[in-house]
Amino acid sequence: MTTNGLSDDVLYRFVAALPDGPELEWLKLSLSDLGTVIPAGSENLDAVMGVLDLSDAPILFVGISRENTARASTLIEGVLASRPLLTVVAVGDGVSQDELLAAMRAGARDFITVGSRASEVRALVRRSLERSPLERADPTARAQVLATINARPGVDNAFFASHLALTVNEAVPEASVVLVDLGLPPADSLALLGMESNFTFFDAMRNVRRMDPTLLETALSRHASGIQVLSMPEDQAAEDVSTTELHLLLGALRRHFTHVIVNLGGLPDGEFLRSMLNNADHVFQVVDQTVPSCRQNQRLLERMREGGTHVQSLGIVVDRYLPRAAPEAATVASRLGAPLVGTLRSNPGLRLRAINLGKSLFELAPGDRYLKTLRQLVDRTLGSTSLERRGSWGLVFRRRS
Repeated sequence: MTTNGLSDDVLYRFVAALPDGPELEWLKLSLSDLGTVIPAGSENLDAVMGVLDLSDAPILFVGISRENTARASTLIEGVLASRPLLTVVAVGDGVSQDELLAAMRAGARDFITVGSRASEVRALVRRSLERSPLERADPTARAQVLATINARPGVDNAFFASHLALTVNEAVPEASVVLVDLGLPPADSLALLGMESNFTFFDAMRNVRRMDPTLLETALSRHASGIQVLSMPEDQAAEDVSTTELHLLLGALRRHFTHVIVNLGGLPDGEFLRSMLNNADHVFQVVDQTVPSCRQNQRLLERMREGGTHVQSLGIVVDRYLPRAAPEAATVASRLGAPLVGTLRSNPGLRLRAINLGKSLFELAPGDRYLKTLRQLVDRTLGSTSLERRGSWGLVFRRRS
């Protein structure tokens, strides 16, 4: 379905050169149905260009006021000198005709008044997207981000995320898959896949502005299947991470890989978790049948919804499912307010053996029903008509060049 020629299913990324505060939050909330607003973190030209380079954003919002008219105009001119096809929209509150004309002369194509109704802001942005030459490039061609969440920490979150990454890798010919394990406990995915790594998520954040294919290929650990893994160090968790740097890193990963799988299991509600979820194309909430698990996951979703974060494409996955036990999977999904997309069952002894050996179910039991469910889930999620199997595990575990 489309509106004004634009797909309702496509979520865009926009860059905003506005200071942190009410104006930025208003813009984020107004455009939440259309996509993510990435803060540039500065009005410095080089900083703004760095964010634009990694975000592929079709629109840049620039704040303008009586105090910063000259600075904002210089920024607009500088950006458009390098990106003449980019659409720049000025944002201001109580701006006079002189400031507005200065922004337009510098190259801004539209102006939004702070506090305008969200419907008016979205309508203006949709018109700008339709006119933008950059938007003729397919916005869905970027890598898909599949995220997993769970209010409760535990090894089962990493177990699901790592097997999800392996299943995507198996299902999509010539896929390049990266597993980003940010969940709690940290670095479980490395242990589950029998891997080690000296390059962590924080190393990636520190090097984000020089992130390129060579660095990603050499620094990130590679599994025998071909997937690469980036995780938190074992003694740290995600704290005080700049959302701008986070968006830049995700932009770099989207450029280099076809699929980004992110484990967010066990993370508390907060800016970090919400930023990650706002960048995901599909989110799987992994929950088991216990009442405490259902309650905690329900509270997590309620807190995010109350804070203005409505998770896109959310699906419920019930782990360790027992068909004859209560609550039923459909009941769990109904309480969480999202569709049921899978129930995971496997031999408990087999799962324990896989965890302790640091080997996947693909190696120990490729026909296990846990993998059958994941294959169906990936098939539906990625929209493929069939899963093209590669004949044997030896072919799946080929090193990708």
